[in-house]
Amino acid sequence: MLILFGIALVLNVSTSSAATVTNGTAVHTGPKVVSVNPANNSIILKSQTVKVTFNSTIKTLSPGIELKNGKTVVPTTYTINDSTLSVIPTTTLVTGVKYILTIHTNSISDLTGNGNSLYSTSFTVSPITLAQMKDGQKRAQTFFNNNQRLPNYVSYGSTKIPIAQFQKIIATQGIKINTKITASAKSKQSLAAIMESAARFGYSHDAHTAAAMEAIGAGDCWAMSDYLYIKMTAAGIKTRIIEYATAYSANHRSVQYSENGEWINVPYKKYGVNMMFWNTQSTGAIIRCS
Repeated sequence: MLILFGIALVLNVSTSSAATVTNGTAVHTGPKVVSVNPANNSIILKSQTVKVTFNSTIKTLSPGIELKNGKTVVPTTYTINDSTLSVIPTTTLVTGVKYILTIHTNSISDLTGNGNSLYSTSFTVSPITLAQMKDGQKRAQTFFNNNQRLPNYVSYGSTKIPIAQFQKIIATQGIKINTKITASAKSKQSLAAIMESAARFGYSHDAHTAAAMEAIGAGDCWAMSDYLYIKMTAAGIKTRIIEYATAYSANHRSVQYSENGEWINVPYKKYGVNMMFWNTQSTGAIIRCS
């Protein structure tokens, strides 16, 4: 009985070399990572060797060291110097890409044969820092908000980064430019297109409606107001026609649109619309309102 118990005890000790049991819980005793360069989630300016340092001298057990760009495995070699594993890319790492280094379980061990636990770290190769990414995103977002399109590039001094590349770079840090056009911006785009189309018409006493003005290519202020009202209302812009006296007419008409609860005169002059159609005041009798 004592001999059998002794054999069982020896077997139990020999099969638990990689872990000890404390209060019924297995505690891993293999080599542990104490530092990595580049640091986890860091941004580096150019391709470099990745160095992972453990808390003890190490050696390899089985192949299981992977450097990836998404699902693409990057070819590497590696060396070991005491407690440091150096992972060396055999091709230059691409700028604007996030890389993940994975050291799979039992890929390396300490000198007594205890294997490592799964370890993963990541870094991004980028020509700009995180602070610069955030600054560039803010500038690009402001440009988009004002113009409803992205800029061609984002500049840093004399360096210009094409917008497609810039978006790819900032995406590695979970940063993006919101390119959704708001309802207000869409209304402004529609208004601009309508005013540009209105600028082609001349002034004439021979047309008093939109249809008549479009037929002959010219009309009076009533015709232009009718034209703008129809086009703007169809575009979903809240619109009204007002009428008032001017030095040239007792019943001049112009158009306004609603924005943030206020009535604003349409920008006739800005789009080169014939001056005979311009508004001369902002109040008057309301003729039509959508």
